[in-house]
Formats: sequence, structure tokens, C-alpha cells
Amino acid sequence: MGPRNLLEIEAFVAVAETGSVNRAAIRLNLTQPATTRRIQKFESAMGSTPLFDRTVKPAVLTAFGAHVLEHCRRVLAAVAELETCGNSRENISGVLKAGIAFGLEETLLSSPFDMLRRTFSRIKLDVTSDWSKELMEDVQTGSLDCAVGLLMPDQAGSLHLLQTPIGIERILVVTKAHQHNLGNERSYRLSDLSHQPWLLNPAGCGCRAALLSTFDRLELPIQIAAEVFGEDLQLSLLAQSGGLALAPQRQFENSPYREALEVLDVSDFDLCATISLMRHPVPGRFNTALNLMIEELQSAI
Repeated sequence: MGPRNLLEIEAFVAVAETGSVNRAAIRLNLTQPATTRRIQKFESAMGSTPLFDRTVKPAVLTAFGAHVLEHCRRVLAAVAELETCGNSRENISGVLKAGIAFGLEETLLSSPFDMLRRTFSRIKLDVTSDWSKELMEDVQTGSLDCAVGLLMPDQAGSLHLLQTPIGIERILVVTKAHQHNLGNERSYRLSDLSHQPWLLNPAGCGCRAALLSTFDRLELPIQIAAEVFGEDLQLSLLAQSGGLALAPQRQFENSPYREALEVLDVSDFDLCATISLMRHPVPGRFNTALNLMIEELQSAI
């Protein structure tokens, strides 16, 4: 196939994976009309059997389209691997757009990003932070090349992304040390904590969503005293005035307020999240850099 055909394959894969021509155009850095033309040419080259069912909105892949998609992914992966064979580290260049989940920025990523800057002098880093769910969608649409997220159990494996587990992060229930209104129990249940004031992240936080889901499943009320963005600020407020909050274990252990806080053993709420690097399943020009980044992250855990 000539280069023109490869561009049309990329457009088809982008539309199939993002679900719309608009999002595909963003991923490909093209205008919507240019993306549409490539899709039309690809569909014409594939013959009369439809690739998309356009009787529904948004259009979805037909069975034939899904079959073609898997073949196209293999073609693009093979081309990317071939290009990688001829690329030394010195030749890898461009803007690497990376995302990092809130709560992981300071505790995890300084060393891997420093390694990338030292090893790949022609790569410029463009790093942003967001909730893990939004980062996953940005990688899916191509707005980001990769993202390191804190994935809840129901998020692992969702969307068509290559997810490489880096480590497990336990989510702790934290309170002010010796908080008198909790008593001196060795272990608690959520029913013991339902009328205590909670300091939680705003909506969008996966840990908050998991906690509220558990309260709902147990048919228990929850008292959200304040929505406070960021675990560092939450832990500071807890140390001063008490209450309850959730915190990733690494962040709690590195907190300057740790001595003024304590972790509660809650028998019916045991939440562990997976730290994962997410990227597109088809290897791209930054594949070598991302593989090294994964090694650096795993050594840091």
C-alpha cells in the first residue's frame, strides 16, 4: 500500500475508535472535511459492504467494519514497528502530550519525566493533570499520547486502550488522631461513619465515586461536610478540625500532617486502585520513550 492508503487507514481507525469524525479530526490534527474525505475514499476502496451502520446515531461499526478494524490496527502496528527499527533515541522528536491523574503528580512522576528529558533531548514534554476518567477519554481521542491514571476496579479494561499496570495503590480512610467522637474501636463499619463529616474531592474523582457507590449499596446516608479539591488540603483540614477523608496511601505517608492523623480500619470498605500507564494500542513514534517511562515508573513504586 502507498502512503496515501495508510493515511486513509489511520482515518478509519480514528473514526472507529473515537466514535465521531470530529474527535477523529482532533486526533489526526486535520480538519473535519479532510477527515471525511479520507474515510470516504477508504470505504470506496473496501467495496460495497458497509463499514458503518449509519441508520443509528452516532454511527457504529458493522460486523464487517469491526473485522476490517482489527486488520487495520495490525497494519498500523506493523508500520510503526518498522519505523521504530530505523529510529535511534536521538531521532525521536516532537511534542509528547502526557496526562497525570490528580494525586499522583508529586509522589510519582518527577523521576520518569526527568529521565525522558535526559534521554530524549528532542522530545518536548507537554504535561497536564485531570481526573483519571477524563484522561482515559483524552488518550482514546488522541488529545494525549499517554496518561498515568489511578484506575478504580470498574475502570480497568474500559475503552480500547493499552493499559500497563504500574502498581497498586491502597485508598485509606483517614481522620484526625484521637478524634474523640469516634471512640477507640479497632475496626469500624461504614454504618459507624455515616453521620461523621466527610471532606471529599468534587465530582469526577474515582475514589469519591467508589465511596458513594458503597454507601448507596448499603443504603446508608453520608454527610459530605465540604468538597475540597486535593488530598493535601483535605489532610491539612483534617489535622486541624477533624472529620474523615480518603487519601492514596503514598500521599498519606509523605504528608507533612501524617503525625496528626490516623488511618481507620473500615471492614466493609477496602478500596485498591491500579496505577496504570494508558496509551493507544497501535504503537506510535513515542513507543520507545513510553516503554522506558514504564520501566522507570515500575522501579519507582
